[in-house]
Amino acid sequence: MTKTIEEWIKFYEEKSKVKYEPPDNRVKQFYFPDRGFAEIGASKNMVIIHQLCGDAKFWKNVAEVLAMQLGIKHLGTWCIRKIEPYIRFFGVEIERVEDLGEGLKRYHGKLKDTGKSAVFTPNFRNKNGNIGYIVTWEI
Repeated sequence: MTKTIEEWIKFYEEKSKVKYEPPDNRVKQFYFPDRGFAEIGASKNMVIIHQLCGDAKFWKNVAEVLAMQLGIKHLGTWCIRKIEPYIRFFGVEIERVEDLGEGLKRYHGKLKDTGKSAVFTPNFRNKNGNIGYIVTWEI
């Protein structure tokens, strides 16, 4: 399905229930009509995927290629969706679940295709009460 960037942003807001915020100058927005958009930035040790809508696996691959070009071995993002389906979607095998109290859990796993580690840490609750996770993984 192809969409304009404005249509992808509208879809993002409807699906996530989060208001889209244009990226600042530390983040580059990438857009393909048939893949959606992703905003990707880098720190010294990590490539970070910010707002994203569309083909998440494609955008993960794009971020990994950018990290490889920069010599960076870690990627990070946020997840505001239900975390266990998200973990399965990205092919992560859960190795350990850490109980953090108050119904919060940190998931430690490895990517099935590479064997590299991935961690999913609860970080905030949005205005709807949903838990937001920081997601980090090795490439």
